[in-house]
This record gives sequence, C-alpha cells and structure tokens, in this order.
Amino acid sequence: MPKSKKPRKKYRPRYVEGQLPITIRHSAASDMMLQMIPQSELEKLRDGTADEFVVNNLKFRLNWGHVMSNECFDTPEARAVTLAGIDAIREVEARYARLGKWGCTMPEFAAMGDALNLTDEMQAQTTRRQQRDAAYVTLAVSELKKGGIDVNALPC
Repeated sequence: MPKSKKPRKKYRPRYVEGQLPITIRHSAASDMMLQMIPQSELEKLRDGTADEFVVNNLKFRLNWGHVMSNECFDTPEARAVTLAGIDAIREVEARYARLGKWGCTMPEFAAMGDALNLTDEMQAQTTRRQQRDAAYVTLAVSELKKGGIDVNALPC
C-alpha cells in the first residue's frame, strides 16, 4: 500500500486553558526571582512595612516548601524546619489580629528565614513538574481550608 503524501501534523501537548504548558521552561532569571521575592517580602515584615498581600505571599511560599518537604524529600529535618516557619507566620497573623500591626520577633524572623532558605534549596533540586504538582496541592489545601473543611482529618 502506498504511503500517504499528506504530511503528518506535529504533536502538540494538551494543556488547560489559562495555564502555561509544562513543556515551556522559565529562565534562570525568573527562577531566581521566585526565590528572591519572598526574601524581600520577609524583610518588609521585619521593617514593619508589610501588608496582607506580603503575608499571603510568605504563607504560600512556606506552605509550598512544606508540601515539597513532604512529597519530594520526606526527611524529618526538612519537615521540622518548614513547620517552624509556618508556625512563625501563624504567630504573626495572630499578633496582627490582636494589635492591628504586621511585624515579627527575631525568633519568628529566623524561623521563616530558615524555612525560605530550605525552600529555595528544594526548588533548585526538584523538577518543574514536581514544583507544579506541589503548588497544585498547596492551592487545593488552601481552598479546602477556605471551605471550612478540616484537612487534618482527611485520610491521605
């Protein structure tokens, strides 16, 4: 049987509307910015110039680091460092609820800084696909918490 003279179409992977396909890589500069922005947000928290947007950025980065430590590395030391950072940001939020000002103590600042540094190291050691999956898990857990579901009671 003769071959078809019609050229075959090039393969194009499917992607969800509004999301960047996983085949597209980001540059080293954008990878560095993903690491530097939370560090600068942490400095704003220490200076007293932080707002709710800054705290939410830090919360997402710390939660993302905790998911990465559980899913990709699974070491008790990494989990302990990320949990200490998450506990510190919770204390900052509790203080804001009491006093109406954003700020942190030196132990809280150090705990969040250690957790952010560990998250930066984990980001350098993981693939983009692992990073994407961890971000999806972080967002899903956040949505569940907003819906009033106790995520600690989930079986997984």
